[in-house]
Order: sequence, then structure tokens, then C-alpha cells
Amino acid sequence: MIRKIILVIIFCLPLVVTNCVVSKNDYVLKENEANKCAASLRQKVEENELLKSELSMTQGKLMEATGARDNLTGELETVSLERDELQTDLEARVALIDELRDQNERLGDLLKSKEVSQSQIIQETMNINRRLQDVNAELREKMVRRDVEIKRFSGERDVLALKVASLTREVDDLSRRRKEELDKLKTTYDELVSGLKNEIEAGEIQIRRMQDRLSVNLVDQVLFDSGRADIKSRGIEVLTKIGVHLQKIKGKRIQIEGHTDNDPIGGRLKEIYPTNWELSASRALAVVHFLQDKVGIDGVKLSAAGYSEYQPLASNETPEGKAANRRIEIVLLPPYQKVSEAKEATEPSK
Repeated sequence: MIRKIILVIIFCLPLVVTNCVVSKNDYVLKENEANKCAASLRQKVEENELLKSELSMTQGKLMEATGARDNLTGELETVSLERDELQTDLEARVALIDELRDQNERLGDLLKSKEVSQSQIIQETMNINRRLQDVNAELREKMVRRDVEIKRFSGERDVLALKVASLTREVDDLSRRRKEELDKLKTTYDELVSGLKNEIEAGEIQIRRMQDRLSVNLVDQVLFDSGRADIKSRGIEVLTKIGVHLQKIKGKRIQIEGHTDNDPIGGRLKEIYPTNWELSASRALAVVHFLQDKVGIDGVKLSAAGYSEYQPLASNETPEGKAANRRIEIVLLPPYQKVSEAKEATEPSK
């Protein structure tokens, strides 16, 4: 294709320029020249393709050579580091050899100066070995004793761990039961406050809740006439309402406490109640009998106590204070524990 293009160019160019007719000999010459040019062009193209192939191969070899150079550079750095480490280690070993040589020389000088015989050295060595054996035996004995102590301590620790676990369960159980008791006490308190709302608002009753205790205070005017231990009609009405709620309570002891002011008993009443002790106790017993006999509360739950004038709520210097101190207090307490049971609970186990 290239040959034909060249022939056309060579043949036509003179015609265009000179507008003359070309002879046969000139055409043959031009054709030969064109053939030569085409052959030369093909040769150049082939040479160019060959050069491109060689260039591509050379570039690949260059990249391989570059990678190999980089690898050799890394290996050279590694070898240099290893050489430096070996050099440092060699210097340390040389220094150690020099130090050992000096020690050997000093030891030789010492042996010469002391004139120590070989038998003396052997004897001293044997003595040192015996002392080492004694020390080792003592250490072994201590280790055996220590192992025994460790086993004993481990056993005691396990026993204590069991005790701690048992006590923890007991504490958890007691905490749960205490919470249940407090919840029940709160429920009783709420019921009493709700059921005795009118009496509380009238100032006849005060209800207090203190941790695991519940106290119902009744002023003496509601229950008794002055200097008397007979319950009045109004007192019967109030105690009946209170008793309905007390009957529902389980796991509590109901203690009735009588209190007076500090005024001494006078007149004919002194024949019945010589002191405030007798009056406070008689009033407490009257309430106990009413709750047991009229309301139907089990006597196992009930107890009576007279405190005379010695547990005042207010000062006895004013009429208001004395009125507050003259009272009947109904207290809910933990269940009664017999002396024999308390003794068994506190005696150490054998």
C-alpha cells in the first residue's frame, strides 16, 4: 500500500509541476526509486518495531533491577545492623575476657601471697558445702512447716467461708423478715390512722411509728375519771375501735403502759392507790382486761406495765404538760422471748 502511494506521488508530481509527458525510461527510473524508498521505509518501520520491543524489554529489566537494588539496599541495612550488634557483643565479650583475666591474676596473686595449699582449699570448700547442706535442710524443714500451715489456714478459711455464707443467708433472711414486719407495721399504722381519724383530729389519740415499734397514746380523760381506774363509756368506745385493729396484728406483743403526772395521790384515794405506781399499773391492767375479755385478744399477746410519773412526755411544770403525761400507751413490740430461750441462744456451741 505504501509502495503504491509513493509511486503515485513520484509519477504525478512532475506532471502537475511541468505539465509535460514523462517518458518510459523516466517512469521506470521513478518506479525503481519508489521501490527503493518503500523498501527503505519498511526496513525503518521494522527497525522501529524492533526498537520498541527492545525498549519495552529494557524497561522491564530496569524495573526488575530497581526492585533488586531496593532489596539489596534493605538487606545491606539489615546486615549493617547485625554487624553493629556483633561488634558491640564482641566488644562486651572482650571486656568480659579482660575482666576474667584480671580476676584470675588477682586470685593467683592472692593464693601466692597467702600460700594457701590445695588441701586447705578443698577443706574450706567442704566446710562451705556442709554449711550449704545445713541451710538447705533448714529451708526444706521450714517449707514443710509452711506447707502444713498453709493447709491448716486453707481449711480454716474454707470453714470461715462456709460460716460467712451461712451468716450471710441468715442476715438476708432476717433483713427480709424485718422488711416484712416493717411493712406489716406500716399497714397497721395506716389502718389505725384511717380508722381513728376522728379521735386523732379531736386530740384524744396520738399514733406514732418508730422503726419496729408502734405506739397508740390515749389521754387519760378519754378512758378514766380523775383518780379512777374504771374505763368510761367513751373509753370503751375508743378501745373497742382500737381493739378491732389490734386483733388483726400477728407476730407482735401488745403492751399496755400506764403513765401519770408527778402530782402525789391525796385524800381518800391514797387508801386505794398509795402512790402513782399503783394508779398507773391499775389503769394498764384495766385496759388489758378489757382487750382480753371484751374484745377477745389472746392474753398471750398482752402485757401490762405501770411507769408512774417517771416516763413523762412533757414538763410537769404546766397544766398542759401534766395532761400530756397522764396517758395510756398501747405499744406493739417484738414477740416475747422466754429466759430459757434467750439463754440457749446466747450459749456458745461446744
